[in-house]
Amino acid sequence: MGISVQVRGQEELARYQRMIDALGNPAHKRELLETIGAVAESQTRRRISTEKTAPDGTPWQAWSASYAKTRHGNQSLLQGDGDLLDSIQYQVKGSKVHVGSPLPYARTIQDGFDGPVSISAHNRRITQAFGKALKFPVNQTVSAFTRAMNMPKREFLGLSGSNKTELLDTVGDFWNGVLSDAS
Repeated sequence: MGISVQVRGQEELARYQRMIDALGNPAHKRELLETIGAVAESQTRRRISTEKTAPDGTPWQAWSASYAKTRHGNQSLLQGDGDLLDSIQYQVKGSKVHVGSPLPYARTIQDGFDGPVSISAHNRRITQAFGKALKFPVNQTVSAFTRAMNMPKREFLGLSGSNKTELLDTVGDFWNGVLSDAS
């Protein structure tokens, strides 16, 4: 397979040379990676806030009944106070784009976890007992202990088919814009 281009005149040759130079410009590569990162970050935030599915389209497992009782009206899967959603970010490193969260529990949400968890000794402020508010809060020292934890995975990182299509469209639009500016 081959491609041939017939160029007539110095002006047309200069135009093609500008386009070739634009394609090889390292600044354009960095700009494209930044654009891809911003789009992928937005897709991940949308998955958390509205789609509530893994990249393969599998719906996330609902809360257990006992855990659901501890949640209030404006909380939903992966959105308590919005910390995970707010932490989603992209980074461009070399020729790669990484999208994720620096939160220590993000990996547990992404991959799930089933096993023992060690809880350090700590102080707890108790403001109610048996469903009734206490007149005076009590500070209680809690000794270190181990508890069982079973958290199903709720994949929020990755690309769905429509995410990939959107990214390919973004890349195409980007290069069309670069070539238009160069010609």
